[in-house]
Amino acid sequence: MKLVHRPIGRLTHREGHSAPRQQGSRPKAYWMYSEGAQRSFRDVRGTRMPSYLWDGALVSIILINFNGLEDLPGCLESIRAQDYLPIEFLALDNHSTDGSTDFLEKFCSDDESRRRFILPPRLIRNKTNLGFSRALNLGIRETHGEYVMPLNTDIVLKPDFVSKLVSAIEEVGAGSASGKLLRFPQFGEREVIDSAGHVIFKNRLAQNRGEGEVANSFYLAREPVFGTCGAAALYLREMLEDIRVGREYFDEDFFAFWEDVDVDWRARMRGWECIYEPNAIAWHRRGGAGYRKSLLVEYHNYKNRYLMILKNDTPFYFFKNFPGILLTEVLKAGALFLRCPRALLSLFEFARLLPLMLEKRRIIQARRIVSAKELDCWFEPFDYRRWIKRHLFERGEMKSEGDSKKY
Repeated sequence: MKLVHRPIGRLTHREGHSAPRQQGSRPKAYWMYSEGAQRSFRDVRGTRMPSYLWDGALVSIILINFNGLEDLPGCLESIRAQDYLPIEFLALDNHSTDGSTDFLEKFCSDDESRRRFILPPRLIRNKTNLGFSRALNLGIRETHGEYVMPLNTDIVLKPDFVSKLVSAIEEVGAGSASGKLLRFPQFGEREVIDSAGHVIFKNRLAQNRGEGEVANSFYLAREPVFGTCGAAALYLREMLEDIRVGREYFDEDFFAFWEDVDVDWRARMRGWECIYEPNAIAWHRRGGAGYRKSLLVEYHNYKNRYLMILKNDTPFYFFKNFPGILLTEVLKAGALFLRCPRALLSLFEFARLLPLMLEKRRIIQARRIVSAKELDCWFEPFDYRRWIKRHLFERGEMKSEGDSKKY
């Protein structure tokens, strides 16, 4: 299969692609540069919706649901309670069987929801489980906002979460933003960090920055980070259009897991920044949506890291860090062999996808504007002792610093 990158955007950058904005500049309205540049903004029924009807950039919240009934009430109410007015809401259901589809249908048709959102809230029922990446790509194509916010069902947002992230991006001219995600339930009276953005290591592992650390003691300042956790991220649509490959913003061959880190890396290669905003608070249960270490999770986690490396890495820096990468592979394969050996079969799928990934790599590398040398500063040394303890002896589950209870 031969992929062709068809540019969408302002023809102001090399190869006819849109350039990252300068810091401090405000993004243009989406309808000024998107595929629908010939027309004004239209809602789902085709009615003209001029931008003067609201103040601020439109944010499209895209909720991906798969059997998330337990988490939906808190998540949906927190979305409706946002103090940021111009929000478009779209839910995509991946063929759930727990009644959550009907719950979403009721939410979208509720009078309060229809009054709350700029456009009528919508639900798309997928006939099969498309996976996170494919469902999200569909959602991005079906929405209109200058900003895109993917959301997991096990997220609860503080009322100013969206407004804080929009302000952070607009003030620094970034392409994406991460808030401070906290775990719930809490460890006693302490709030513990789930994610303060992504960090990536020299051995090509990645993790959530600050995971397990006490929330009121660490990561208190706004600062650039490698990327953002896709459970509750904010992306500038201009950035997503700039980094997409074919029709894919998020790689659909990943199905789920690592797709957000892959976007982080591709965005960095195109010169886009990610900003961490500590005052944008949300809570992440990370027990919903099948987070526990099931075969599905381990299978795609193992395969997708290889796919990400193949598409984005460079031979020189890969082999420069090869001793650490090799050690990681031996330890990771050994841990999987002990606790979930069938996940190792994902290597056969990796081999099947190899030709397609090489074609995607060709497109990605041809468009990079930031050198591998410049990006290398984001790859940090890795703490093997902590990782071995967690993945060999704690079955991959996160513990709070100084606490023995598991999530």
